[in-house]
Amino acid sequence: MELDKDRCIKMNDGNKIPALGFGTYSSDAVQKGKCEEATKVAIEVGFRHIDGAFIYGIEEEVGRAIHEKIADGTVKREDIFYTGKLWSTFHRPELVRSCLEQSLKKLKFDYLDLFIIHNPMSLKAMEACKDAGLVKSIGVSNFNIRQLEMILNKPGLKYKPVLNQVECHPYLNQGKLLAFCKSKDILLEAYSVLGSQRDKNWVDQSTPVLLEDPVLGAIAKKYNRSPALVALRYQLQRGVVVLFKSFTRKRIEENFQVFDFQLSEEDMKTIDGMNKNRPYVHLEHSCWLIQQCCKVSEFSKESRKYCKEMELDKDRCIKMNDGNKIPALGFGTYSPDAVQKSKCEEATKVAIEVGFRHIDGAFVYGIEEEVGRAVHEKIADGTVKREDIFYTGKLWSTFHRPELVRSCLEQSLKKLKFDYLDLFIIHNPMSLKPGTDTLPKDENGKFIFDVVDLRQTWEAMEACKDAGLVKSIGVSNFNIRQLEMILNKPGLKYKPVLNQVECHPYLNQGKLLAFCKSKDILLEAYCVLGSQRDKMW
Repeated sequence: MELDKDRCIKMNDGNKIPALGFGTYSSDAVQKGKCEEATKVAIEVGFRHIDGAFIYGIEEEVGRAIHEKIADGTVKREDIFYTGKLWSTFHRPELVRSCLEQSLKKLKFDYLDLFIIHNPMSLKAMEACKDAGLVKSIGVSNFNIRQLEMILNKPGLKYKPVLNQVECHPYLNQGKLLAFCKSKDILLEAYSVLGSQRDKNWVDQSTPVLLEDPVLGAIAKKYNRSPALVALRYQLQRGVVVLFKSFTRKRIEENFQVFDFQLSEEDMKTIDGMNKNRPYVHLEHSCWLIQQCCKVSEFSKESRKYCKEMELDKDRCIKMNDGNKIPALGFGTYSPDAVQKSKCEEATKVAIEVGFRHIDGAFVYGIEEEVGRAVHEKIADGTVKREDIFYTGKLWSTFHRPELVRSCLEQSLKKLKFDYLDLFIIHNPMSLKPGTDTLPKDENGKFIFDVVDLRQTWEAMEACKDAGLVKSIGVSNFNIRQLEMILNKPGLKYKPVLNQVECHPYLNQGKLLAFCKSKDILLEAYCVLGSQRDKMW
């Protein structure tokens, strides 16, 4: 693999990449909290290649770690080779630079050493980032041979990818892809080289644990090394750039010893024989993140059929009966307890970064201040503008009396720090006694209901729309009879734009959907994946 004295490999654009890299992906908030310290330890041990990504949500922490090691004299910026990645929601050429600049801002860097496409797309806008001096090299990730050929055969190609980052380990040794990349002077860079953390979002839980394989264990014993070191060394001797990750100083120090021994040709062939063409990481397990965001550039036949039926525009929005548009996929903010509520603000920011533009909230969720902070933070950092966000609020059951409707709305606006809501809907046709209790009950624990004509409630909703406080109005949890009551109201000014209801394969709401379609009312589904099984509901 022609390592130089600094254990680097020259890429096809003349720049060099350290053969061993330190990964920063963290599967949960607890691990993310350890990432900053782990990155500092990695640099102290000797790692100079740090692998990050926009979607990991960890670039601020990684940036702080690097700057701290620069400040204490351990390294200079030019000693560090940092890889960033373009996430799938920024594939449109006009959005590529925005993703890159957000990463640079979080890291507090002037440039990235390598910027790669996290999942397949066109390379043209990436080339422009290189020309602008914002990145030194560009590459791809998770590309197969056909997708690489598509890039390499592109008319007017200015820079070919310097590398392709893929899952690669003894159970999935990527032999054919490696041979192809070598023939095109493209490096293969391996992640999940030691198997995986077995994150349920990405990993097939039935896959055997690589480091427990007896073949690997026998070779490790022969060299008096750990199975992890043998798996790492195997890749280096194949000419593969290796990414390794740990939050433990002992493991970080141990695995940096990969340069201190060499496997025999016979042992290399034995490890070759472990190949099962079996990946740990299944990207389809995370289709909610890639495909359901409605931001990928190519859709399956089923997706295209669905989009045609729903009449989605280029922004994956649907026109409602009042002329306003609603994004077809929304991010819900209901949290069943205080622990979950504490995570809601961060989750909302992640959702916006990933590409969600439709945020669904409600007065009764008690989470609008947190959601508002998240939205305003993503506005402040340039990810979105207010007009990019479609926010749904809901009128709670204790505010059904006409004179109370605007009060509920204004409290939501105040908490969110918004001038208007995009959609305001009646949360439930059940009216409850007004007061400070959201679920008023008597001494026997039974709900205290209120008697309200929902047609009068609807008139107050219409008044909120006329006042410019909301753009669209709708309902939630209404059945056909209740919808007809609103639609047949004398002097109806605006009919509901949608009805939000529980809807999933066990309750597909066929009759209600057919009725709503006949009245040009959208059906919006919640609990589409089942439920969090909150005991209250």
